[in-house]
Amino acid sequence: MVEQRELRVQQMTWEAEGVISVRLVRIESRDPLPPWSPGAHIDVYVPDGTTRQYSLCGDPHDLSSYQIAVLREPESRGGSAYLHEQLRVGDQLLVTRPKHHFNLEEAPFHALVAGGIGITPIMTFAEELARTGRPYSLTYGGRTAATMAFRDRLGALGGAVTFLAEDEQGRPDLDAIVRSLPPGGLVYVCGPLPLLRAVEAAAEAAYGAEQDVVRFELFSRAGVEEPEPVAVPDGETYELVLTRTGHTLRLKPDASILDVVLALGIEVENDCRDGICGSCVTRVLAGTVDHRDLVLTKKEQAAMDQMMICCSRPTSTRLELEL
Repeated sequence: MVEQRELRVQQMTWEAEGVISVRLVRIESRDPLPPWSPGAHIDVYVPDGTTRQYSLCGDPHDLSSYQIAVLREPESRGGSAYLHEQLRVGDQLLVTRPKHHFNLEEAPFHALVAGGIGITPIMTFAEELARTGRPYSLTYGGRTAATMAFRDRLGALGGAVTFLAEDEQGRPDLDAIVRSLPPGGLVYVCGPLPLLRAVEAAAEAAYGAEQDVVRFELFSRAGVEEPEPVAVPDGETYELVLTRTGHTLRLKPDASILDVVLALGIEVENDCRDGICGSCVTRVLAGTVDHRDLVLTKKEQAAMDQMMICCSRPTSTRLELEL
């Protein structure tokens, strides 16, 4: 079971046009909150029954509170609309323990790229790298300067940070950022899907289709083209083998594996059910997969040794999973 707790809203701050930050504390106890590392997120449950993922953007060394930042989405009827328009200081929110699917790997250099509200996890990476004296750069882009949150806080990091308001300075030169990486360097990107795709294209142009320098996180499938139905060879069903629990099933190829295993009583951590959070990653022991997630790199997908069972589907007549 996913650990949940209710926290109280201690403070709400206007960070930029359309962006607020929310500071959450324990309701009664003064015990430290569960620890977290830069890049972690929590799930927030809102009254309409939906769940939203928000990166923690406070200080991971201060466990007296958690801080998240929320962009007011124009079309939102749930998470961001509620948090902006109805949530008030003193209210309570149900949240999960911090989850770590976007982690800072060791590298001789980190090129950090953020677009809009994607600055929240990227900022924590930058502060950690600065604190530990490791070389990095941060390129932060937004539509206008007024929409770019945490500018003062990021300004304290000095010359490693470049601010680019699109209406004044244009868009970042992603090709230059990628090509300037030293051997072993990594690019971390968070923001809208077009930014991620542009960074991946720049990396593939520089290092080939099997590039393994880009690390990314998305919190929305907005703009993603939905895939065609999967066709399994030699029939309308395939055999699903769950090796740890001993189940063997015949399923239609478009059946949700996550829904099936949960119905069997097998506990699998899951958050988004959209292939963007990475929580349901499962080891593949045999078979091939049509990867539909937005978490694994192309190299990781090509290895065929793991899959997100919420959205990805088999392309073989037999699929064995370590479940």
